[in-house]
Amino acid sequence: MKQVLFIFYIGFINMLFAQKPCETNPKYAEFDFWIGDWTVYNQQNTIAGFSKISKILENCVILEEWTSANTLKNGMHYSGKSYNTFDSSSGEWQQCWVDNVGGSTEFLHGKYENKALVFTTDSFKKDTINDAKRRLTFFNLEKDKVRQLGEISLDDGKSWTTEYDLEYRKNTSPTETVVTEMFEKLMHSYNIGDVENLTNYYSKKGIIKGYNTEIIGKENIHKYWVDLKEKLGGTWNLNLKKITAHENLIWAQGISIITDLKRNTHQVNFTLILIQENNSWKIFQDTYW
Repeated sequence: MKQVLFIFYIGFINMLFAQKPCETNPKYAEFDFWIGDWTVYNQQNTIAGFSKISKILENCVILEEWTSANTLKNGMHYSGKSYNTFDSSSGEWQQCWVDNVGGSTEFLHGKYENKALVFTTDSFKKDTINDAKRRLTFFNLEKDKVRQLGEISLDDGKSWTTEYDLEYRKNTSPTETVVTEMFEKLMHSYNIGDVENLTNYYSKKGIIKGYNTEIIGKENIHKYWVDLKEKLGGTWNLNLKKITAHENLIWAQGISIITDLKRNTHQVNFTLILIQENNSWKIFQDTYW
């Protein structure tokens, strides 16, 4: 009996790990707008540095890798890393920053609201002041731009002074541009109810596969999307995770989230295979699970 219970326990634990909570909980995707390779500019429109933002640890942590454009007095470039994650127990985002000159900052409180993620520290001592705080805000701007505003307060958050104000501009490859533009068109077509236009992004020989389902051909794919829109309605959001290109093929992996009219979310992982057809990119295979 003990052996049976032990096997059941191990199976239950394996099932929990297999669910990958950081990929299924949409809260962990709130900061995805910062992911990418960026050139960073200051308010004088000169390059301040370069930053690579990626997801690690089964998409539970967003890693920032920063390098300044200018050198310090000793000739080395200032660099650092931050580790950002959503703390499910507190319901807040947190960031831990460390750098190559021995500095560190912990932002233990963070909320995403109104297209901005705002981090704040607890009170700390700065010189003779005991109630200093720092605030770090990331504004999700237009396509491929993020504003990062760093501020400090010396009166426990009653007033704030800007320490730095930076604009991240994404370095996009031609392949990434193809995929992101297609995603925007797919989401827009679904969200305005133009299923006919959405279907046009599939190849004439397109295939949709998932959950014991295989749909072949544009006519059947059109019916699939008509039925899905009628059933769920709501809005569709595509989050891109990885792109691979080889010759005339593109593989795009990500997470699809439909929020229906009752505010329920329907989330799946997907892989799209894109091919060129009549001088434009089309979806040859759409696999979800």
